[in-house]
Amino acid sequence: MKTTASSILSGFKSILGEWLALAVKTLNLGKVLSRFLDKCVISIVSLRGKVNFLQLGRYSDLNEKTFRNNFSKRNLNWVELNAVMIDKVLPHPSDRVIALDPAHISKSGRCTPGIGMYWSGASGKSVYGLELTAFAAIDYKTGDCLMLGAEQSLPEQSDGSVLTMTECYLKALKDRSDNLLKISNIIVADSFFARKTFVLPALDLGFTMVSKLPINASLRYIANDEYIRLRGVRRGYQPIYAGKVEVSNMDAMFTESLYIEGIGKFHTAVVYSVSLKRNIRIVVGRIGDRDNVILFTTDVDMEASRVVAIYRKRFRIEFGIRDAKQFTGLNHNQARNTDRIDFAYNVSFFTRNVLQTEVKLLFPNLSVGQLKKVISDTVFALKILEIGAKGENPMTQSAIHRLIATYAGVAA
Repeated sequence: MKTTASSILSGFKSILGEWLALAVKTLNLGKVLSRFLDKCVISIVSLRGKVNFLQLGRYSDLNEKTFRNNFSKRNLNWVELNAVMIDKVLPHPSDRVIALDPAHISKSGRCTPGIGMYWSGASGKSVYGLELTAFAAIDYKTGDCLMLGAEQSLPEQSDGSVLTMTECYLKALKDRSDNLLKISNIIVADSFFARKTFVLPALDLGFTMVSKLPINASLRYIANDEYIRLRGVRRGYQPIYAGKVEVSNMDAMFTESLYIEGIGKFHTAVVYSVSLKRNIRIVVGRIGDRDNVILFTTDVDMEASRVVAIYRKRFRIEFGIRDAKQFTGLNHNQARNTDRIDFAYNVSFFTRNVLQTEVKLLFPNLSVGQLKKVISDTVFALKILEIGAKGENPMTQSAIHRLIATYAGVAA
């Protein structure tokens, strides 16, 4: 498709319409809700400034109260909605994995549920605000990412109980496990999640875990035939383990070496994890300029090169979160209701998905940010032309000035 402003806008509307039409057909998404999502998503990519109820009302033919009411809906399955177009975005099912990542959301005030101090990776410290748990489907070969949804992390529950952060993430995973398993049974997350309080429940749900262990993790080699032969036959107890794993000096008797083109040399072995109390496959080596890292998977039959490839593409979910923060208003939500907050997070990711899908299918030379800017500018220009076509008179000029002020978010 020829890259013009009008073709980008029409391409976006076409993909959004196809997405929602498939959802109506396959997910029984109500037509009223479908029309609302259509107007909401187009308003998000059209407006300039903060994405809040007041702004959304300005940029559509719906009023502010309509947005507030519809953002309270609970019965929308965002994982299923986002996955409607997964065969076009991620066409190879065997290459799909599920990525999990928490994200800090800036928020002020004291009356919002769950507000408090949360870890911010960008700041390198705990920062006041909110936190969400985001999920994404990633093709670990191409790096294409489709955000699947998010849930606000709420340590304080409505029944008065208090959850740890790990329990919050696990709850979000459990709530979506049935839908996520239809996409992939492999879940990849950073080293925070390499703990038994998360890994073991995730395994019970049917997932295979890929993550990174701390460099001082307690691991033991598993005794093999060569080790027993060299040790000699002795009466009594037969050894199961054969010493502690030293990452800086891997024992060639128990490990295999491999070279991954473009990355480097690695050592892999099936070892026993003391903390997880189970056998796991580890892959030890350097990625980039970093020191040795210990990647692991709970599937001992998984190829070491696949473990490295999966973990290296984990960061793509962070790109999806970044795009939503920069271009679709993930950080702008001003609601103080849990349902509205979750809806705002998810509609932001859904809008980002539509933009990313247009980039992949129609305009691969553009970025999500460039696409969003072109759409916003095009809608702005069309509005001015629409008013200007009514004739040149003081009232028309006044209307154009008001329109410009509105699009600049002067009164937001």
